[in-house]
Formats: sequence, C-alpha cells, structure tokens
Amino acid sequence: MTETANATADKIKTIRAYYKLCQKPENRGIVLKDKTFFNTLPTLLKDDSSDVIRYTVKILVLLTEQSDNIEQLLKSTELLPSLTDACENITNPSVNYNLVLVSSRIRAVKNSLEARRAEQNEPLADAVKELDKGGGTLHRKFVARKSKQIIMEFDVDEFDEAKKRDVERSLLKKKGVISVYITESPVPRAVLRTIPSLEAKEIALVVFAAGFEYVAQIVKMPGGGGEEEKFEMYASEAQNSKIGGAVASGDYPEYLDDDVLHVDPASCVITNEMAAHGAQENGWFSSITSFVKTSFW
Repeated sequence: MTETANATADKIKTIRAYYKLCQKPENRGIVLKDKTFFNTLPTLLKDDSSDVIRYTVKILVLLTEQSDNIEQLLKSTELLPSLTDACENITNPSVNYNLVLVSSRIRAVKNSLEARRAEQNEPLADAVKELDKGGGTLHRKFVARKSKQIIMEFDVDEFDEAKKRDVERSLLKKKGVISVYITESPVPRAVLRTIPSLEAKEIALVVFAAGFEYVAQIVKMPGGGGEEEKFEMYASEAQNSKIGGAVASGDYPEYLDDDVLHVDPASCVITNEMAAHGAQENGWFSSITSFVKTSFW
C-alpha cells in the first residue's frame, strides 16, 4: 500500500472507533469535548475518501439526537457550510439523506436559539424598537415573515425509535417543511420550521400516515409566562372530518378538484339516464340540446 492509502486506512480506523464510542449516548458529550476531533469534523466532510465521509456523517447523526449536543456543534462556525457543500457534492442517496437530516436538526436548534435570544434582548433594545416604529424590522421579524414554528406533541406510549425515524423522514419530505427537530424530554415533541401557509392539520396528517393515532399541536400563550395550550387531534377523527380530506381523496389523482370527488347525483345537470341516452345516439351535445328544449320550451 502507498503512504497515502495507509494514511487513509488509519483515518478510517480512527473514525470508526469514534463512531463506536458515539453509539452509547453517555459517550457523546466526551467525544464533543475532544477539541482535535471537534475541529476536524468540517474537514472530514470534505475528505477524498467516501468511507471517511460516510462514517463522519453517521457520527453526526448520533451527535444530533440531543439538543444539548447540537448546541455544542453550533460552536463550530464551519460545520453548517461544510454540511451544505457536502449535500451538493455527494451523490450516495443514503449518505445524502443523513446529511439533510443532520443539517435540518442543527438548523432547527439554531433557529430556536436565535429566536430565544431575540425575545430576551427585545425589551432592552430601545434603539431597535424606535427603528421598528420608523418602519425598520428586527431580524427575528424578518425570519418570521418567511417561516413559522409549529410544535407537535406525541403520546409517549406510541413513541419509539422506529416511529421517531419514520415520522422524522415523513415530515422532512412534506412540502413546506424547512426543518424538523424531535426531542424526547420530558415528552416527545417535534419542533418544525415551516412556510407560513402550512397548517398544523396538514402536519397531523403526515403524523397519522406514519402510524400514530394521536398528536397535539402545542401553542404558547402570549405574555411570556411559559403557559401552553394543547389542541389534540386523533387519526380516527381525521378520517371523518375535514382534516381527513386529504386522506379520503388519497386514491384520486391530485389534479382533480375536491368538489368533483363528492357530487350529489340529485344536483347534476346531466343525469345518468340522459348520459346513457346520449351515448346511444349522438353523444353529449344531443343530450344537452334535448335537456335545454324540454326545460325551456
């Protein structure tokens, strides 16, 4: 083996050792305190070896399962740009999906921290408030116009690792979802950053499709007291209400209007008998002509 090949092989062995360490949650904080490894993470995502990148991404998937660890990762200013570059350059579907997952988790926590800081600083920022009165805007308000936060809470008895992975993947695929972060303490919740037009009911449908029977939207009450209001939704109710509209029409092509799918025969202008009669003679035009004549003359 050449010197370069030997160096790559040694690097892979080292990274695999870190990966094995990270498989135990209690070791992840220790790994993040390793300054050499921590500072090398962005560089490893640009490595020439696909195996090095693959194991690095696997490590990041484990390190981003807890928000405390993500806050540590955010101390690296180079990590997010490296993740973005890696997403654009890597073609392996499995690795690319994990990269998107890691990036989504990190951005969700980053957005949450920035919003929290903005809320804490806002009462003190008199100069900025004056700027707002004059038509200026805070960065937080600028972000809020382009996206919003939706918090969904799961039933702890329904929640497990397999369902967590399934619902996280499903939510990331939902059009309009920007980022997803799932926390399990004290109760399982998904914190989503979405486009303003996306509704919580649409998110609930995705959750039900992933196998859950219950989900609740958590809305923080104004006033900053930390009080929350819970809006519960059930899969059984969704099938019999408007929230289940997308499910009920799921077997039909998306380009059909919902109104076409639920038609009262009594309200139809052309009845089944007229349609059959028209088919035997000269088609639709004759049927319509006959109907007009009998109606007005």
